[in-house]
Amino acid sequence: MKIIVDVMGGDKAPEETVKGFIQAAKELDAEFLLVGNQADVERIAGEQGFDLTGTEIVHAEDVVSMEDDPLSVTRAKPDSSMVVGLKLLAEGRGDAFVSTGNTGALFTAATLIVRKAKGVQRAGIGAVLPGKNPMLLLDTGANVVVTEENLEQFAVMGAAYMHKMYGIESPRVGLLNNGAEACKGTDLQRAAYKRLSENDEINFVGNIEGNVLPFGVCDVLVTDGFTGNILLKSVEGVGKLMLGMLKNAFTASFASKISYLMIKKELKSMKKALDASEHGGAPILGLAKPVIKAHGSSDAKAFKNAIRQAMEFAGSGAMADLEAATQAFAARKKAEREAAKQAAEN
Repeated sequence: MKIIVDVMGGDKAPEETVKGFIQAAKELDAEFLLVGNQADVERIAGEQGFDLTGTEIVHAEDVVSMEDDPLSVTRAKPDSSMVVGLKLLAEGRGDAFVSTGNTGALFTAATLIVRKAKGVQRAGIGAVLPGKNPMLLLDTGANVVVTEENLEQFAVMGAAYMHKMYGIESPRVGLLNNGAEACKGTDLQRAAYKRLSENDEINFVGNIEGNVLPFGVCDVLVTDGFTGNILLKSVEGVGKLMLGMLKNAFTASFASKISYLMIKKELKSMKKALDASEHGGAPILGLAKPVIKAHGSSDAKAFKNAIRQAMEFAGSGAMADLEAATQAFAARKKAEREAAKQAAEN
């Protein structure tokens, strides 16, 4: 298996991304194709004492910045590491692609270059939220405006992903809303609730309120990208706050430091559960090939985990399941529209 790694574009690139690749190369059984400034890659690898022999590097002169217009990146920066890497993926030079770059640019470029899978209306960016159990939030920023049918397809894709990636037999699907009752929310939420509750292909468990999210109430949570992005960043912020407060509490005095040593193992487990970086990057679901968006501020550990996730995604068979689920969904919706048209004509 070969993972294509964009080592440019993030807040801490290329230093942390190259270090993350080095950690991944030492721990994971995969080949890598690095895309970026070759001189920077060789310099950082040399500083880390890592031998690049056997690692393919494709030099890219340009970098997509966080300020670049997502809609014009493929045209304005064809020699950027992100665009070059996505083209390599589309050409079959690797099995998956990972980048810390501009989220909007990555999503747009991936949709144009790698293309959506057959039957997909809208691709979506998923993210596994920390909590009692892994929970996939979809969408987290790609689609600010969605329809109820988009949300239904997000549910189908999310369920297929969690089934294959996490071994959940019948993933529970929830709809993010401001109340548990079917009548709550805007017209969009009410219409989506009706669609999801009538879909026999998914295990829909109803509306999910924000206060119960950490307690494992569902395995897939669907919402629009605007709301999902706010929720994702709020969860990440609260997790960092709690970890920081715990650290301060256990380093405040000699007695608290002794207490820390007594429960060190349990605290490490808690840190792992709350730390979003442990779950790697965010998969863009609905594309023809695996693309992982790592956090723009990823350090080496977080980027390594994103690379690991890309490897697991590509090797899990999830892409085949996603394609089958979306094609079946598209066929079902086409049949429903044709039946409705015939009924109207009669």
